[in-house]
Amino acid sequence: MASALVKDLNQVVSGPPIYDKARFGSIVLRSETAQVLLQNPTGQQLARLNKLLLEDAYPGELAKSVSTGWVVNDGAMASTGSGRGVIYTAKDYSRYRLMFTMRHVSGNPDHQACVLIFCSRPQDGERPLDALGGIQFQVPNGGHWDYRPGMNNNGGAEFTSVTKTKFDVHEWSRVEILADASQGVARMAVAQPLGSKAVEVLGFKDPAAGKVGPIAWQMHNAGLLDEYKDVTIEWEPKDDLITVR
Repeated sequence: MASALVKDLNQVVSGPPIYDKARFGSIVLRSETAQVLLQNPTGQQLARLNKLLLEDAYPGELAKSVSTGWVVNDGAMASTGSGRGVIYTAKDYSRYRLMFTMRHVSGNPDHQACVLIFCSRPQDGERPLDALGGIQFQVPNGGHWDYRPGMNNNGGAEFTSVTKTKFDVHEWSRVEILADASQGVARMAVAQPLGSKAVEVLGFKDPAAGKVGPIAWQMHNAGLLDEYKDVTIEWEPKDDLITVR
């Protein structure tokens, strides 16, 4: 029943505008909701408005989305642009193959879409590290950042730009990341257009960085709208990068 309710709520959030002056006449709207409403939003910003309106209408039943900032939009996990933050896996991973399809919709201010590996999972009641203290791969063109405590820089020799690409970030790309926490290594390959042969874009190697932990998708700053779908995670893969063959 709970999963059905979540599905129904996601359909409402991703659907047409739910705001009506008479319907919400007795509802006290947060300043954040009122500001978004004045923008007459469309697309993912409309989904964000619908979610905020539902939360304001049912404050005791629905959790606030300030700390999450993600919705399901047409089968894709989509950032709402509400603010800097991450969404991360419920399980921790050591050696794995991550595959997903993504596109960057828009940003104001703009920034590349970001995936984080070798992250530190926050404990209950603990303030999480910025970007979970992980290693950032920017998709699809291979930018990067090192968020480990004491680092917070774009790295050095541990990152290798394998191929200089100029993929259109607004088009769908298929991404493969092969990571091994025990060795502190990771490789990323990207295919665009979908169905084409992928090219290896970025590599990382630093044994000190390897950490068993969650995988995360990062909304780098407010105003960013990114979409991810068809996500798969393979435990202990026996093969090397499969999309570059």
